[in-house]
Order: sequence, then C-alpha cells, then structure tokens
Amino acid sequence: MKRNNIQAIYARAQFWFSLRSGGSVGHTLGVLKGFERSNIDIKVLSNESFFGIEDFKNEVLIPKIKKPQWIGELIYNLSASAWYRKKIKASKPSFIYHRYSGYTYFISRIASKLKIPLVLEFNSFDSWKLLYWERSRNPVKSFIQRVFLFRIVNRIEKFNLDKASLIVTVSEPLRKDLLAAGVDAKKILVNPNGYDSDRFKQEIVESDRSKNIRRKIGDDRTIIGFCGTFGPWHGIPQLEEAIYRILKTKAIKDAHFLIMGNGGNLKTDMEKRLSGFDEVTFTGNIDYNEINYYLGACDVLLSPHNPPVDNREFFGSPTKIFEYMGMGKSIIASDLGQIGKVLKNGKTAILFPPGDIGELIRNIISVASDKKKQKELGKNAAIAAASYTWDENVRKLVKRLRQSGIIK
Repeated sequence: MKRNNIQAIYARAQFWFSLRSGGSVGHTLGVLKGFERSNIDIKVLSNESFFGIEDFKNEVLIPKIKKPQWIGELIYNLSASAWYRKKIKASKPSFIYHRYSGYTYFISRIASKLKIPLVLEFNSFDSWKLLYWERSRNPVKSFIQRVFLFRIVNRIEKFNLDKASLIVTVSEPLRKDLLAAGVDAKKILVNPNGYDSDRFKQEIVESDRSKNIRRKIGDDRTIIGFCGTFGPWHGIPQLEEAIYRILKTKAIKDAHFLIMGNGGNLKTDMEKRLSGFDEVTFTGNIDYNEINYYLGACDVLLSPHNPPVDNREFFGSPTKIFEYMGMGKSIIASDLGQIGKVLKNGKTAILFPPGDIGELIRNIISVASDKKKQKELGKNAAIAAASYTWDENVRKLVKRLRQSGIIK
C-alpha cells in the first residue's frame, strides 16, 4: 500500500499483560489497523509483545518489575525512558499516539522534550477509578489508594493532560469532565469506540465454528448471550437475578444463557447462584480471535450496564455494543449514556431503565420469544453499525489531526 510519508509512533506502556480478550484488545488493534488503512506508517513501541502486535512494525522493552502493578509502572518510567526516547528520536514521527495509563508519565515527557505532538487516548480518569472503581475492601489498602496513590495518579494525570496536543476521549461526559479539570476545549476530540468490521460481521453466523457452538448447546435453543466483566458496572447483579427468575419460572421455552468473559469480583457469586441450572454456560475468557463466533451463535445479546457507583454521568463507550451491532444481533441494553444514544429503542435494540430487573426480564422474554423481532432488530443494528467501525474512528482522528496542523 502506498504511504503518504506520515510516520507515527504508537506508545504502549500500560501495565496490563497477556490480555487476549476484552475491549482494550479490540481498541488497540482497531486503532493500529485504522492508522495503516489511513496510509499512516505506524510503529509500535511496547512494554510487551501484546496480542496482535506481530501484524505491525514493533519493538518491545519488557519491564523487569511487573508487580505490584503501580510500583512496576512507576519504575518503568525511569528504566524505559532512554530506550523509548532513542527509538522515537530515530523514527522522527509526525506524532506520538499514547494510550494513557495511570502511573505513566515518561511518554508525555519525551514528546515534550523532543517537541513532537502527543495524541493522548484518554478512556477514563484513573484518579476516579482509584476512589470508586478499583477501591479495595481491605481498609489498609483502601487508605493507601485514597491518600497515597491518589495523589501520585492525580499529579501524573494532570501532567499528561497538560502535555498532550490532542486528547481523544470516548464520550461527551468525559469531555465535560476534562473541561472541568481545566483542559482547553480545542484539545479534545470525542470519538466513540468502534468495532472491527472484518471480524464482527453477519456472515460469521453461518460459519462452521458458530454452528458447532450452537450445536453443542442445542440447535433448538434460543441462546441469550452476555459478554463482559463481572462487576457492578456491567450490571451483573441485575443480570444474575434476571436469569435466575427466568429459569426458575421457565418463562422462556428452551432458553439457554451463554455467559462469556471473566474478571470482576462477582463471577463466583453468579456461578454459585445459577449452578443448579443446566441452561447456563460460563465460558470464561474467550480469545479476541474467537469471540465473534460465540456472538454469532447467539440469538439475543445483553448489555445491562449500570451507572457509576458515585452516581456520576455514565462516561463509558462499551465496545461490546458496536460488536453486537456488527454481528447483526438483537440487543437488549440499558438506556444509559452513550449506549442510549447509539442504540435506538425499538429499532436497533430494546432499551430499558438501568437497574430495572423487572424490565430486563420482560424484554428478554419478549425478544427471545419472537424470531421476527430478533431478525428486524439485528438487521437494523447491522446497518447502523457502519458508522462505528474502527476505520471510521481513525478517519475522524486523522481529519482532526489535519485540522489541528499536527499532520498535513
């Protein structure tokens, strides 16, 4: 493919290792592929040979200390800085693209020292996550998080935001939070997450792999799927209760729930509560290369997200929503934040008030029992998905880079 002589560095320094599934995997690969398709010569500098990196030019410097995560990441700022600086200086990139990580500041410092524009991918405030999302139940650890680590992350956060030439964030609520933090509106681009249209597409439904998954569960079953992490944010308490009531009362004939994913602290409780039902399968983590086949085996897909625990505005942009849409599946989701704006109730999905177990149950029963409705919702969702591919995501980014004068 002919390049337009725009060189760029994708700097990866987050301390999440060996990930093979989840939204961050799709996001990373989607952005990299999007840059290549936009004729930008992208090179990856990374702290690990992450899933899919072999498809791109890359160099890796593995940290000697990985745990505890926050100590390893802070030390990596010192041990890796010279190596990254040397590689970046030799590449002479038009810009550096960096996926923000809570304890990393050296990428921003290098960009500032070398006077190279920094594009910061900012998916959430790590300072907020320390107080609410990742807060430990152990009182000593909680104190360390709230007092000591919060101050470190807060300072690093401000440093990264200040040094960034452009901040790419996934939702309007996050833009508002950035403005409240004193970030110049001209530096912010709201660009929702997306999906890989080569991987998540309707044709997968007819693949032998998807058909085999259905066959193992039962071709005559209505398969209702959920994919995600097992935490309150993903609506696990409501999902668990809804599945229990539906199966206990046999409200849907021949229904089977396919629960895909891992992580979070609620999975064990959910497995225990639903252990008496043969109509539930917990798959655990599924590789990014395989998850599309599992989604293709489902008839209905669920996204029962809850608001953040501190009742702030929902700031997420769940990649699963866009992948569900690309698969052409009927979707039942919370009418929450960006989810309720991307999905249109009654047309591309059925939306319900967040946390309303009764409405979640009624909608699952209604859609699962109506093949015509499933087909109509899925068809409309697939059409709407065209606006949310990773290629489209990066196209918007490149357009903004040109408007800002970062690239020509």
